[in-house]
Amino acid sequence: MSSPKPIRRPRAVAPHSWLRRLTVCVLALAACGPSEDGREEVAATETLRQAVDSTSIDPARQLFVTDVSVVDDARFTKWNPRKTNTEPDGGWSFGRLIDNMLPDALYRLKGRERDHARSLFVLHWLRTWEHDQLVNGQQVPARPAIRSLVIDPWRAASGCTGTDMHCVLDFGKAPFRLLAIVYRPDLRRLPRLGEPGRAGEGRFVFGVLGPNGERKPFTVIFEYGLPITGAADILVWAKRFQALGQEPFGPKYNEQLFEATRRFTRRGAASRRHNGSALLQLRTNEVPLSPATPQEWEMREFVLGPSGFLTPDTVKQEVDAALNGSQTLGDWAAQNASAILAGTHEVPVRWRRAPFRAGAAPVPAGSLWQVPGVTEEVRHAFAKATCSGCHKAETATNFLHVRTREVGAASSVSAFLAQELAPDGPRVTDFVELLNTRDLGRVKDGKREDHSQD
Repeated sequence: MSSPKPIRRPRAVAPHSWLRRLTVCVLALAACGPSEDGREEVAATETLRQAVDSTSIDPARQLFVTDVSVVDDARFTKWNPRKTNTEPDGGWSFGRLIDNMLPDALYRLKGRERDHARSLFVLHWLRTWEHDQLVNGQQVPARPAIRSLVIDPWRAASGCTGTDMHCVLDFGKAPFRLLAIVYRPDLRRLPRLGEPGRAGEGRFVFGVLGPNGERKPFTVIFEYGLPITGAADILVWAKRFQALGQEPFGPKYNEQLFEATRRFTRRGAASRRHNGSALLQLRTNEVPLSPATPQEWEMREFVLGPSGFLTPDTVKQEVDAALNGSQTLGDWAAQNASAILAGTHEVPVRWRRAPFRAGAAPVPAGSLWQVPGVTEEVRHAFAKATCSGCHKAETATNFLHVRTREVGAASSVSAFLAQELAPDGPRVTDFVELLNTRDLGRVKDGKREDHSQD
């Protein structure tokens, strides 16, 4: 029998010395390099030979998962700070997704320092609503109700009494409830010179909870690129999610789904991107923060910037609302009419040397995109591709495509999204075509962008 190992006593630490070290690290973060964790290679597998048709596709298990047995599974959705970024326990929790995208300098911290770093990261993001933001030359007005609705109740539940800088949030009490896990192969990009491409997107949709745990009309969507090393991996991902349709809902299904999702949520999934994260953007859709009367819906978008923190960014495919009805918008749409009708257009950040893409997407009551000089068909196709149009007038939707839910109940979806996921809907049709691809050279790009809330 081997002799017992000696007990290693913890080193005495001066009060708050961990906070001083963390503060220095945060302030110096811009000089810290991103994580260089190796990215797991997705091996190519042989394409199944039997033909696939829409009757063999179950969108509820393969494309858009909202089943209560998944989103309420405590093993995967309850935050567990003792687990690593690839373990299933807490793997779908808000806390785990945040922890996996921390800047490398913060992720290397241990114990209470790491807990505090995670809090600083999230509070830095949430506090962007408290002040006007300048995005692409546009001033995005503050929506300071984020403090009373989200920040202060979470601080109180965590026992925080000091400043935000000293607060250590309890991520087991994070006011975010999982609504859906989504696979979007229709958003794939083929590799090109200088661009690695992706196999589509994987998304986690959360609903925000109010001070008393009540659900609010406020959602947060983590949108990840599915990493590939070549075009063949697009089919590998498709087969991975196709296989989920062979397994009934239950513990085994959840384990299989986690094995698929951890490949894009884990730390180091995209080593060339900031913080080694495959996150493309984090998007929010909400109305309760509006200071206006009546309240106005708004969408914002955030990316991991060079600093390693979530930073406000332009809202893809959304044109600055100040250009609605302008000749500038009409001229751009006329020049890009063919691409708009084909769904391959991309709203530029700037056009004619002026800001063009929106810094946020406000949706006033009765708003409608006016595009002078183009046909109604082009106007509708353009407007439907915007966030504000897709969530309102162009799809006859009352803003949320995925609605918030109570524990024990599944999220309902909009009529528009239900049509998208129908057996003859575009998402199912595209998935079937992808699965039936025999020649990798014939795999096509998906949509340019899609920012409907899923």
